[in-house]
Amino acid sequence: MAAPSGASRASRSGEVRHGGHLHGTEHHVAGRARYRRGGRRSHRGEPDRGSGFGRGRALGERAPRPPGRSRAGGLGSRSQTGGAPRRGRPAGAPRRNARSGSTVTRFFRSLQSQHRAVLFAFLLLAAAGIALGLKLPAAILPEVTFPRITVIADSGERDTDEMLRGVTMPLEQSIRRVPGLHEMRSTTSRGSSEINLNFDWGSDMDLALSRVQALASSIRDQLPAGTSLDARLMSPTLFPVVGLSLTSPQRSQIELRDMAELQLRPALARLPGVSEVVLQGGRKPEVRVTLDVAALHARSLTVSDVADAVARALELRSLGLKEANRELYLALVDARPHSLEEVAAIPIPTPGGAPVPLGALGQIDLADAPQFTRYAARQGEAVLINLLRQQSASTVTLADALTSWLASHRSELPPDVSVGIFYDQADLIRASIGSVRDGLLVGGLLAIAIIAAFIGSPFLGALAAVVLPGSVALTLLGLGMARQSLNLMTLGGIAAAIGLVLDDAIVIVEHLAHEGARGRDRAEALAELAPTVFASSFCTLAIFVPFGLLGGLAGAFFRVLAVSIATMLSASLVLSLTLLPYLAGLRRGAPRLPFAGAGETLVSRLLRHRRAIWIGVGVIALLGAGLGVGMGSGFLPSMDEGSLILDYFTPAGTSLEETVRMLAPLERQLDATSEIVAWSRRTGNQLGFFITEPNHGDYVLRLKSARHRTGEEIADDLRQRIGVAAPGIEIEFGQLVEDVIGDLTTSPQPIEVRLITEDRALGQRLAREAAAVIARVPGVVDVRDGVVISGPNLLLTPNRNGSRLGIDAPGLEALLGPRVAGVPAGQMPRVARVWPVRLTLPPAPGDRLASLLDTEAPTAGGGLVRLADVATPRLVPGDAEVQRADQRSVNTITARLSGRDLGSTVAEIRRLLRARLASSPGVGVEYAGQYQEQQSSFQGLLLVLALASSTVLLILLLAFRSWRQSVAVLGTALASLAGVFVALRAAGETFNLSSFVGAIMVVGIVAENAVFVVAEYRRRREGGADSHEAARLAATRRLRPILMTTLAGIAALTPLLLGWGAGSALLRPLALAVTGGFALSAPLLLLFLPSLLAAGLPEGEAPA
Repeated sequence: MAAPSGASRASRSGEVRHGGHLHGTEHHVAGRARYRRGGRRSHRGEPDRGSGFGRGRALGERAPRPPGRSRAGGLGSRSQTGGAPRRGRPAGAPRRNARSGSTVTRFFRSLQSQHRAVLFAFLLLAAAGIALGLKLPAAILPEVTFPRITVIADSGERDTDEMLRGVTMPLEQSIRRVPGLHEMRSTTSRGSSEINLNFDWGSDMDLALSRVQALASSIRDQLPAGTSLDARLMSPTLFPVVGLSLTSPQRSQIELRDMAELQLRPALARLPGVSEVVLQGGRKPEVRVTLDVAALHARSLTVSDVADAVARALELRSLGLKEANRELYLALVDARPHSLEEVAAIPIPTPGGAPVPLGALGQIDLADAPQFTRYAARQGEAVLINLLRQQSASTVTLADALTSWLASHRSELPPDVSVGIFYDQADLIRASIGSVRDGLLVGGLLAIAIIAAFIGSPFLGALAAVVLPGSVALTLLGLGMARQSLNLMTLGGIAAAIGLVLDDAIVIVEHLAHEGARGRDRAEALAELAPTVFASSFCTLAIFVPFGLLGGLAGAFFRVLAVSIATMLSASLVLSLTLLPYLAGLRRGAPRLPFAGAGETLVSRLLRHRRAIWIGVGVIALLGAGLGVGMGSGFLPSMDEGSLILDYFTPAGTSLEETVRMLAPLERQLDATSEIVAWSRRTGNQLGFFITEPNHGDYVLRLKSARHRTGEEIADDLRQRIGVAAPGIEIEFGQLVEDVIGDLTTSPQPIEVRLITEDRALGQRLAREAAAVIARVPGVVDVRDGVVISGPNLLLTPNRNGSRLGIDAPGLEALLGPRVAGVPAGQMPRVARVWPVRLTLPPAPGDRLASLLDTEAPTAGGGLVRLADVATPRLVPGDAEVQRADQRSVNTITARLSGRDLGSTVAEIRRLLRARLASSPGVGVEYAGQYQEQQSSFQGLLLVLALASSTVLLILLLAFRSWRQSVAVLGTALASLAGVFVALRAAGETFNLSSFVGAIMVVGIVAENAVFVVAEYRRRREGGADSHEAARLAATRRLRPILMTTLAGIAALTPLLLGWGAGSALLRPLALAVTGGFALSAPLLLLFLPSLLAAGLPEGEAPA
């Protein structure tokens, strides 16, 4: 028998007849089936089991080789094509099963025969995905449980040191026992304490919150009387998604507050997705009783006597239950007043005389209750209405419902009342959805153009573009089943995956066109390509698996991104192998293939210069490494959210009214900025759940959607103008979502330097000096030294004269209290609310402290005493807030960046502070904030890159069963990372978390395309070509699909590259990284990888 020559002829004829990647799979599997059915054995007596991907012997185990069969196995080897004619069938006889063929071929034939069912099933799934996608909740951030709990303790007006000793430290010692707690930070000020608890990612935060509340409550009896505790799990739902302002030029703030509380709040709370309606601003009324000192003295009464009598009159008393008339009655004594006239008639007992009405002792008015916060909007003082969303609720649905409600109920509000929207988080989400839409349109159109240019068939180009919306529909279905939301990461994942989705479709369309031009059957063509497609797709999908191990903020966000991309890639793979071939069969006739021979000569010539190729790749690799080492680094990319947050600080101790007056020039600058369409102001309060001094607050600035300047440019301009117009005010700018993320992770600022020392005075001095040093670093703005002064204290102590009169500390409090803050005396019921009742003495003339002590007050003995005669005043400088980290005293310096990367800035700050603090031994320095989170995230992503590369190598080893070829593919993929750094440097971007993820994706993308090159090389080697010729033929065969996928992938990322849409900036570095890797991968796959394959073995030796 002439088996060898027959094998050779079969190989050569097969090479001429076929041009696919996995030539002969059908015949090999069919032959295996015949041997099993007929009980045939191989020449060694063992069943012929083949060596396809995922089948055959264990890795490294070499199967017995019959005559005419190559040693090679795996993808693209001729061991799957048969070889010599098998015994039992005469040479030249037709093979059995031209129709029944292999299992793979039969599968694709069955799909063709059931194309109606396949098409209908896809339409059903797509419809379900679209329907579910329309109902998916839309939010800015993924539904992530942040491992942070904040505890706020309020003990009234107490000294900072007293709060530290009596409240903060006991709470810290008790809460420290909660399992999983890895960092505890606290801030103590006058009367308030804020403790931030950071837990390990993945902790059961509901259980942790219960434990924190239990441990805090367990020491409540050790805390000062009246101390309130509030512990909350920090979540994006604690921050408003829509902000409204209620203003009127005619109505009082009391009326506006009542309108918001009684009319708007109940209606808005019923909107879909609203969890809470938080009101800020307005004024609350109280019954103010201003007592006359002379009238009190004439009747020998004190303010305390009157307060006790009023409190008794305002009390509802219960006598108990009484049975009568076969019913059970609750007996009550109610003498409570319901009007100011009735309040004036309250009888006040006098010593030894008849009671007198309260109205005879002073003046009774309805006045504004004292408050130490102020709220305003562009139109003036305002009531702010903040809508918080429920967990897993849709921000867009909530915002749309609010817009509809305001439009339909506008007539229910008075015409002079204006309702404005100063913040709407849905704007950013809508812009992100628009970016995905633009990406689909641009990607689809460019895919049609590229395929039409390379294959000469706009019809096939349109088919490849059809895969895009189909994959999106199935992705929405998968996201809905996984209980994900439409957020910046899932939408960004869909936008970033468009180029990869086109990759699968283009490869299959090109293969069908190539084989169709040769007269091949579609089922046979798909059968030989399918194993390679699966192996290559697994290389891309495998890189997303290690993201499940990524922790921290990067893991919380980019795990969602990985799920979104992997779901879309899986959907596109299924569509490309099932629906796309059927649709391609609707076109009659073979494509023209105008690009069939273009570029092959150039590639063939270049491959002759193997050393030059290696030297060029080495130069590119060194260039990429140099750019990577010298490249700036960042955390998350800054994006233009369409709004800004402006924090302001007036000098320490500034009163509330003076702070508002100082802000007038600042607000004129805001009104003069054409891009700002609305703003709101909070004074003595801020966005979130924090303690705030009266001289501190923030503005929320809503920007126009159509504008020429970015948010950062507007902030830089305002920073300069406000510095000139209001030099006494310190300001800092930020983005709302960026600040929310920072607040949820206790890293709101990019730069945070902690000075650790128990010497508070030394720490404050060094903090101011360090802040001055940091402020001189180029690119650093909004520097804060962290020394927050609460304001001066007025300390009053009884003097000797007071002691002789029997006036001790409680007595002095009774004398001074009515002059300072008044004396609460209960509450008067008023329809749906109550009015507090407060007793005061007439205010001292002027605002000087001396005038307070010049006034007189009635004593318990019936006389009058001048306050300056019984009390000695002393002014104490303001207390600084005390900051602690893990029960150590720290001073924290913070700063932001403008036009500079985070990594190099912190490196320069480290160098400068090392020299400055060298003379202060014993002072520790820590670098926290976003820099600390960046370093931790980079370490996690390095692990992900290593695991992803290892997983890809494992898949390659399973596919090719060759160390040389697998390492060559992985080396090519890693070499393409040089293009990542070149693209980032050319675009002026930093290497941040987004670009790092893009670099990881490049490894899988390039390995996916490289699988086809190696598979083609192995097929040519099995056809009898030597290694050099096989490498050349593999490169020329893969030239067209590689160029098509590269151009289409880059084109599909164009919307992200150009920054279309407000949310696209978050993934622009990722798109740049993928584009750079894509661009460099084309020459690497066509020149470098074939040169490695050609050099792997001596000529004439079969691949192993």
